[in-house]
Amino acid sequence: MAQSQQYKIVEATMAADRLGGFNINSFDLRSLIAELNIFESLDKPYLTGSVSILDDKAIFDAIQFQGTERLRIKMASVENELDVVFERTFMMTGIERVRKANANAKSSMYLFTLIDEHAFVGRIRKFSKSYEGSIQTIITKIMANEFGKNIDLSYSVGAPGVQTDIKCIVPNLTPLQAVSWLTSRASTETGSPFFTYASMHDDNIRLGNLDVMLQQKAFNRKLPYTYNPSNVSIAEGQSELEKTFTIKHLRAGNMSNTLKLIEAGAVTSKYSNTNLNTGQIFSQRYSIRKTLENLQNKEIIGDKQNVFDGDFFVGDQQIDLYDAQRYHTVTSTGTYGSYKSYNDEFDETKFRKKLEPSALKNHLHKNTLNVVVEGAGFIVSKATVGDIVNLKVVNDNSMTENVNNEDDVLDKRMSGDFIIYDTRHTFQGTQHSVSMNVCKLERME
Repeated sequence: MAQSQQYKIVEATMAADRLGGFNINSFDLRSLIAELNIFESLDKPYLTGSVSILDDKAIFDAIQFQGTERLRIKMASVENELDVVFERTFMMTGIERVRKANANAKSSMYLFTLIDEHAFVGRIRKFSKSYEGSIQTIITKIMANEFGKNIDLSYSVGAPGVQTDIKCIVPNLTPLQAVSWLTSRASTETGSPFFTYASMHDDNIRLGNLDVMLQQKAFNRKLPYTYNPSNVSIAEGQSELEKTFTIKHLRAGNMSNTLKLIEAGAVTSKYSNTNLNTGQIFSQRYSIRKTLENLQNKEIIGDKQNVFDGDFFVGDQQIDLYDAQRYHTVTSTGTYGSYKSYNDEFDETKFRKKLEPSALKNHLHKNTLNVVVEGAGFIVSKATVGDIVNLKVVNDNSMTENVNNEDDVLDKRMSGDFIIYDTRHTFQGTQHSVSMNVCKLERME
């Protein structure tokens, strides 16, 4: 990150199969785009977006827009249009809103929704097929066979799934439903969830887990994003690059709602399973306390976790000794011989791994922030969802006479390393900003 960069749209071409496609009849919309938004999420193996287009030539009325059009977008550096940093073809799935743009009603502003082309296909085609192997291997095969996509496994290296090989039949699902179904079953030894997601920086689909993500270094560790609105003098003395790492807007989400997590079974629950083949019933209590201890023992998080109060008593017992939720499943071992089915576990203690990933996901969202920053750092560093970002946020303490160092003035909950869960990249002319939802399990020391 040697210097600050600006980026712009260098191609925005629309085409439709009924009109001959890109090679026969296409429309250059670059000068008509008022705003482009691109969304990434750890919960989606594809990108979505929206684009605002000012139509003063009645283009969309003339082509009779059907929601089957394609939009090819290319972004490049302002200084060098050949330096393409983003290229994608989206399906324009619909018109979300139209409004007249001036008093003479001679132009209209259209807001279109966008989605990756592979996701469009992945939501309308259903298939049934038998698979054998690890959950990660099966997801890789589905992505390759149904989407023609490669899987990036770098975010799961060193922390493989704890589930042994299975045999499963995808039961008449869409490819996206099948991937989501399989991903929800996978977990690491510590109970961390897996995520199948996409990035705007490449065409691969990424399969990673929370263990690996939390052990990364922050992509901006040398230049943390800083929020200190009262200190104008510091901003005036910063370089152009340093100014791009100033937080423009900061908003906390719904935070610290322990009751909601308890009701969702994310704090404590009881799990039981009936094996129809043996007639045995297995029961086990689940507590988030044990999952967090596993993460601490593996040094994935520190000992300052900030999502569970282990000393909280209700009545005469600790909160995680209640049966806030009960889950029961029915399985039958031996259906596929030496292979497990999707729901089976040869080691019954691993039934807890069905609960831990969902519980950890819920606890991640206990400490969430929405942060808006300039986008240059994300493009240059190729930062995306699943990466770690470092924030420095000044606390609300006006008593600063005993301050000895910078850490004394930082809000420990809102500062430190966060995992990026969702992003919205907004492009307006040469202006690029990123609105990111970030979360974490621990408190800054």
